Amino acid sequence: MYRLLIVDDEPVIVNGLIQLFQENTEFELDVCKAYSAAEALNIAKKMKLDILVSDIRMPQKSGLQLVDDIAYYWPHCRIIFLTGYSEFDYVQEALRKRADNYILKTEGIEPIFGAVKAACQKLDEENRRRIREEKAKMHFQIAAPVLKNELVGRLLKGESAAALLSDPRYEELDFRIRVSEPAFFVVGSLDSIDDPNTKDKLGAVQNGFSNYLPDSIACEHSVLDEGVLVWLLQPHEELLARFSQPDSEPQRWRGFTSYMKGILELVQNECESLIGVSVSFGISGNLSGCWETVSGQYNTLLGVLRSRTALCQNLIVIDIEHAGSEPEAMDDPGLLKQEDMKSWVIGQIQNYIQANLSGDVSLTAIAEKVHFNPSYLSRYYKQMTGQNLLDYIQSKKLEAAVHLMMHTNLKLNEIAARVGFDSQSYFTTFFKKKTGISPQEYRNAK
Repeated sequence: MYRLLIVDDEPVIVNGLIQLFQENTEFELDVCKAYSAAEALNIAKKMKLDILVSDIRMPQKSGLQLVDDIAYYWPHCRIIFLTGYSEFDYVQEALRKRADNYILKTEGIEPIFGAVKAACQKLDEENRRRIREEKAKMHFQIAAPVLKNELVGRLLKGESAAALLSDPRYEELDFRIRVSEPAFFVVGSLDSIDDPNTKDKLGAVQNGFSNYLPDSIACEHSVLDEGVLVWLLQPHEELLARFSQPDSEPQRWRGFTSYMKGILELVQNECESLIGVSVSFGISGNLSGCWETVSGQYNTLLGVLRSRTALCQNLIVIDIEHAGSEPEAMDDPGLLKQEDMKSWVIGQIQNYIQANLSGDVSLTAIAEKVHFNPSYLSRYYKQMTGQNLLDYIQSKKLEAAVHLMMHTNLKLNEIAARVGFDSQSYFTTFFKKKTGISPQEYRNAK
């Protein structure tokens, strides 16, 4: 049922029209009345209006002015003007107000009935159109994630990116990744693959990822059948430019990949601390110009993540460039015992520290070597060896410093530099704390 508001400053006209509409069984209308524009506006503030039949000439505020106020509250309200005058200026202004009709009062009731009937038909059609559009929108909103999942799945199986994105099946999708520009993917895998709450935890990881992904990286995500998360990502050119190296596109991409690992570290830390979810990530290379490698990169990265999980190693972050540095037996975890893998990882950590005493032996640098989350690296080392990693690093620095003092004629400032201290005073403080005497006293005593 539509609501009709009749407005005229002449009560006899308003009341007469009300009676005629109520007596006409062709209409099913809720008919209201007002004797001024102000009264009409008060009604408009209280209830929905579908059709307005209004006199044009009224004291204080005209019907033409009233329409602007009505349209503010009820923009779909149909407008029919009544007037006792046929001046062209009124007709022209009425048309500008997008009025449905302009009727002279002298024409009688039938043109008014006809205009209201036509207004009802227009409202019916508008309602049908809106319902069709909303249904289509609702269906598409339901279908879009399914279609995107399907599209990403086909990409990862090696189908042509250009062909898929031109497929009519996906043409309506708002797919934000452009295959002609630099792009990459991240694959995420829960470290506990037999968890009964896998679906909920995958959703939690997706939320954590969204929280930390900057607006400067476009994203399309998918949850694959095997419970694996995949994000197709495209950094804006302005972001990539911040990692530019002169004449070195590979270096630029490596710099950006390191930045992405920092983001994934945040996601891992949040998921683990807030919701108790441990997740590992693999990062592909730049797909621009080589989308045909997607399937191979995906299988390689997922293979590494699952092999590490099978060997009880968590919170991995590995990029495709380093995926090939895993032990050969990782290709078949059944051939590699957990103890062997632990020994390999600890050996990698210790070898890196020994080779880089004068350089970067931060948790981040060491974690990069063995593809662990830096926070997890420290816990893992303590769990496997019973020793804090920082204590191990300091013991190796001290051991190397003592060796250099005993077997070389290097000056103390040179020895300090070789074991990673920026200043001799800092080295002296460290050495005295560990041995109880200064480096010079130690050298003199020996």
